[in-house]
Amino acid sequence: MASRERLFELWMLYCTKKDPDYLKLWLDTFVSSYEQFLDVDFEKLPTRVDDMPPGISLLPDNILQVLRIQLLQCVQKMADGLEEQQQALSILLVKFFIILCRNLSNVEEIGTCSYINYVITMTTLYIQQLKSKKKEKEMADQTCIEEFVIHALAFCESLYDPYRNWRHRISGRILSTVEKSRQKYKPASLTVEFVPFFYQCFQESEHLKESLKCCLLHLFGAIVAGGQRNALQAISPATMEVLMRVLADCDSWEDGDPEEVGRKAELTLKCLTEVVHILLSSNSDQRQVETSTILENYFKLLNSDHSALPNQRRSRQWENRFIALQIKMLNTITAMLDCTDRPVLQAIFLNSNCFEHLIRLLQNCKVFQGQLDCLAISTIQALTAVMNKSPAAKEVFKERIGYTHMLEVLKSLGQPPLELLKELMNMAVEGDHTSVGILGISNVQPLLLLIQWLPELQSHDLQIFISDWLKRICCINRQSRTTCVNANMGIRIIETLDLHSSLHQTCAENLIAIHGSLGSQSVSSEEIRRLLRLLRVDESESVHPYVTPVTRAILTMARKLSLESALQYFNLSHSMAGISVPPIQKWPGSAFSFSAWFCLDQDQLTLGIANKGGKRKQLYSFFTGSGMGFEAFITHSGMLVVAVCTKREYATVMLPDHSFCDSLWHNITVVHMPGKRPFGQSFVYIYDNGQQKVSAPLRFPAMNEPFTSCCIGSAGQRTTTPPPSQIPDPPFSSPITPHRTSFGGILSSASWGGTIEKSKLITKLISAGTQDSEWGCPTSLEGQLGSVIIFYEPLQPPQVKALYLAGLQKFNLS
Repeated sequence: MASRERLFELWMLYCTKKDPDYLKLWLDTFVSSYEQFLDVDFEKLPTRVDDMPPGISLLPDNILQVLRIQLLQCVQKMADGLEEQQQALSILLVKFFIILCRNLSNVEEIGTCSYINYVITMTTLYIQQLKSKKKEKEMADQTCIEEFVIHALAFCESLYDPYRNWRHRISGRILSTVEKSRQKYKPASLTVEFVPFFYQCFQESEHLKESLKCCLLHLFGAIVAGGQRNALQAISPATMEVLMRVLADCDSWEDGDPEEVGRKAELTLKCLTEVVHILLSSNSDQRQVETSTILENYFKLLNSDHSALPNQRRSRQWENRFIALQIKMLNTITAMLDCTDRPVLQAIFLNSNCFEHLIRLLQNCKVFQGQLDCLAISTIQALTAVMNKSPAAKEVFKERIGYTHMLEVLKSLGQPPLELLKELMNMAVEGDHTSVGILGISNVQPLLLLIQWLPELQSHDLQIFISDWLKRICCINRQSRTTCVNANMGIRIIETLDLHSSLHQTCAENLIAIHGSLGSQSVSSEEIRRLLRLLRVDESESVHPYVTPVTRAILTMARKLSLESALQYFNLSHSMAGISVPPIQKWPGSAFSFSAWFCLDQDQLTLGIANKGGKRKQLYSFFTGSGMGFEAFITHSGMLVVAVCTKREYATVMLPDHSFCDSLWHNITVVHMPGKRPFGQSFVYIYDNGQQKVSAPLRFPAMNEPFTSCCIGSAGQRTTTPPPSQIPDPPFSSPITPHRTSFGGILSSASWGGTIEKSKLITKLISAGTQDSEWGCPTSLEGQLGSVIIFYEPLQPPQVKALYLAGLQKFNLS
């Protein structure tokens, strides 16, 4: 690196003699010293360099004014054509500004000067020359012009995306919120010249190199990713028209390099994805273009009708390239929906009639030859992304399109490949279909579709593969079986088995085994009747091949399992399910006792994930109008928590070392006993399967108010957290035994039983009104609820034991 003394010497020679050659030499020396900062390749990730270009305050006095004049002179002489020396000087000037901006503290000041406008003016004129198709252009050397344009675009990137967010984005690295918060320096304010410049560059640009078009798209993406303020200024009707035109520009595909054209399409789609995400995080009064308008044009292009094209244009190669573009556009839909505000964007997609557009695409793709399987697979992926984790979107698809219609469309494409069937499996679990046991059934309709499609699959290997996977996912636990039973999968299976001549024996046996497993959960007389009718044979036949597997299935349904299980129960698996009890105007007794049988499956979507503050599964909640009362819930880890809420405190007692998310039936009894006056202490007793597990002191709320909100297995009422000024100080809670104890507490039998010290480790006090933020928002039990009994007197241990020994069946619900 040249020494500072050399730069100082050259600058003094220029100031003394006013010779432009010394200025050029100074610039050349400066640029050579910091050449490692000239990373003008947008595809290259920025590299960390220990050395840093100097700040503006360390440059020679008046240097920026001198360079502004030099740049202005270059602009003024462009009309007559720059000489070779002037072209070299202009490139040096732009390189100097790029290097200067790599010291991020210089970005704001450089951006407020007129350099960027001069550079854009020169770049516009150069691009006009590069777009023209003239004989003199073919003869002339365009290297210097292209070099200036590339460096000019890199200079804009340095101003408007100083941290190179766009380069990280296109390389697949997503910056976290913490990383973005550490970006100390803001990008320069976007010049008003950019949008007209960007629009004009793509006007009549068929002779402009694809590599330069990609650089322009990179710059647009950098501006959008660099900061929201500039992004909203750059996202305008004019720039969106350009992006859509670039995608729709198929005329130059025959002559262009397929790899470069494909790269240009990918960049355009990445830009559109970034645009959608920026618009989604902005206010409506800040936007120049609405997301719905972009999607409308997007789907119009996706389903554009090219049948009117001349036959010479509709070549096999052209069709394959157009299908390749459609596949990329479909994959971009999935990328767009991968954002934090997914529900909002899903609603926008639904309002844009996305389902109709996607199904129409499958219907119309029959006119082309080639990559139909890939197109169908990408379409299914896009449908899955729009419906992912959205019950409303699933319902809309079911009503507007219907899975029967989707199956007809898929059948019209011919025999499906394995990859397409796997995508339908992925749609059912909304994830990787191989993750059976981790992911449960999120959308049962694709499973019904697969069962219906089995007889028409000519490949027996596919039949066996699909039926084997269906057997695993449908029968894995009670929750999956319940979902399938509620969707009438049993009838669908029997309808498929009616076509047994088209089914492989192993496939049929798998389907019968599924029906037997579902029947052990719930089965109707109609299903049994139709299942037995399958076994009818003609007189010429002796035994139907289904006799043995059907017999096994019926035995599975009738077999009494060794573990306790209920034949009748409330299914409270939906988050909004539950039982509402009429208000109780006056509590008739002096205590509160609750006994119930329930069964919970492991939450498959959060398996092994600590989700504190997520949700609490309510077993019961009885509250007065002022918010006082009793409740019990299951935490994300499956532990039972019993709570009492007073006007100031929310006190909880947890049953430790017990997880109820094990797919087994449990009998839980909770007894709240008030203390005997004047010095008695209130206690709570928790029983699991008839055995007392916890005896702990717990406040007893006042019972002189009506209980207006009485819910069993229901989300009940969500706590409205008051302002911080209204939240009382949290009550003092310590695991250490206090020095002073009430007389009733000393005489209490529990204090002599040795359980008090243990209970102090599981008792927690928080301020009333903050329970949702501490324990999570209430939801339904998300499981099955058997018999429930509530008493207004305290149950004694022998009575609790008797209730448990009575079992599930004696108190089954009708």
